[in-house]
Amino acid sequence: MRIIWAMDAFEDNKELNQRMASYLSRLHESTGADIEPVYLLRENEIVLPSYEVPTWVTDHSRTAEALFKEVLGDYDLSFLLEPKVIPHASQSHAGAAETLSAYADRTHADLIVVGSHGRQGFQRFLLGSFAESLLLESDVPVFVVGAHTTQKPISNILFPTEFGDHSKENYRHVLDLAKKFNAEVTLFHCIARPIESLFEMDTRPRVYNFKGKMLTLEQIVQQQIEHQSQRAEHWISWARSEGVVAQYHIDSSYKSVDEAILEAIPQHDVGLVVMEAQSGPLSSAILGSFTRNVVRQAECPVYVLTRHFYDHVEDRFGDAAAP
Repeated sequence: MRIIWAMDAFEDNKELNQRMASYLSRLHESTGADIEPVYLLRENEIVLPSYEVPTWVTDHSRTAEALFKEVLGDYDLSFLLEPKVIPHASQSHAGAAETLSAYADRTHADLIVVGSHGRQGFQRFLLGSFAESLLLESDVPVFVVGAHTTQKPISNILFPTEFGDHSKENYRHVLDLAKKFNAEVTLFHCIARPIESLFEMDTRPRVYNFKGKMLTLEQIVQQQIEHQSQRAEHWISWARSEGVVAQYHIDSSYKSVDEAILEAIPQHDVGLVVMEAQSGPLSSAILGSFTRNVVRQAECPVYVLTRHFYDHVEDRFGDAAAP
């Protein structure tokens, strides 16, 4: 396994880098992965006073690599590969993310670990987010350590799912992660509230047209819980056949998906959330609606299976097939 640690080496974010270093140690211990620290050097980013630069120093990449090594020395990660500085000319987060994604693809990386400051509102509008741009660009999964992440063991992995075809493929990947971390899996599904009632009167319950039947909200919820529970039980049996303990949580609170996921994290003592980015033209909008919010606010890392990752035709999850 090959992991890229995308590190912003020269910003004042040592606390965030230390959290990433801790999780990288666990990843190395669990998978034996080769981990390469990578710094994206924007053209003309390092500007040193002329009196501090010997005349023979013309390659800022080498200067950055020397400084990068010094920074990495603070984290006591002896298993790291030689750090890599990648020069690029882009002035945007999206362009930098595209550069890193291309490098990850070229070097056959399996995962990119990146930090997120969790900025919101006007500050985020001004500064942007490299991590969120990477979620849209990357061909490989992205492991995001956010500003609110606390140090806790990865003993339970939360997998929000719709139980669809993409979910089935991604669940295979989740089970593989669970085996590597010796973790349990909690399947999480949110039941959506019906959009519009056909009859709304003070003297009777609201009635909805649900799959061609006139049902009350309570009847719809009960049907959905029973249906999704049956699907979840099948996936739990699948996990058991792979040697993984799994359970499920069907949420019918009608809260937003991101809010429900964030509440489930402490409720189930979750150490890692694995989320699916959606495929197709709405992926960016869907990512903006809840995945981004979970990445920004979660108290544990978020492992995002990007749309490009599972849009590839070839099977990138291994040989095991779903039952």
